[in-house]
Amino acid sequence: MADFFALDPIVATFARYGLRRTSMNDVARALGVSRQSLYNRFGSKGALADWAVQALVDRSLAEALRAIEQPARTLPDRLADALDVWVGRHRDALHASPHGVEIVAAMQLRPSEAVRAAERRLVAAMAEAIRLSGPGSAVPRAGSMAQALCWTARGLVHAVPDHASFRRQLDHIAGALVAR
Repeated sequence: MADFFALDPIVATFARYGLRRTSMNDVARALGVSRQSLYNRFGSKGALADWAVQALVDRSLAEALRAIEQPARTLPDRLADALDVWVGRHRDALHASPHGVEIVAAMQLRPSEAVRAAERRLVAAMAEAIRLSGPGSAVPRAGSMAQALCWTARGLVHAVPDHASFRRQLDHIAGALVAR
């Protein structure tokens, strides 16, 4: 179901003020709607935050799954593209936000079932791509390889100085892991 409220301004507002300090007025201003419109649609700030997380997860997963299905790209490129849209593209925004650490800690402490389910779907799609396109030696280890790549990408987000470094490292690791 398409939603009237744009996701990006909502996420940007939570990133700017933090989960606790963001008010419904802050989000309403960012969207150019009334606070009452937000309460009518979501009921509470918590429900709004939950919706935003779900929408961001859904969008990121859909783009990651599309990246895996690009037949003109090599397997390492498809895997890196998928992980880039899943976690990499959020790296700079999280690090630029004064509340990025708070947001990451909250997601890691209590990841929603939506995040866990989406990541399972992504890992399964990556494993299937490895099984179908990878070298013969990778086929029996496809699930483990896909999970390792996903964990690696999550770790790289915090270890590298910028998105370009994230992508270079991820390209190198994905290429090495599924080398023919």
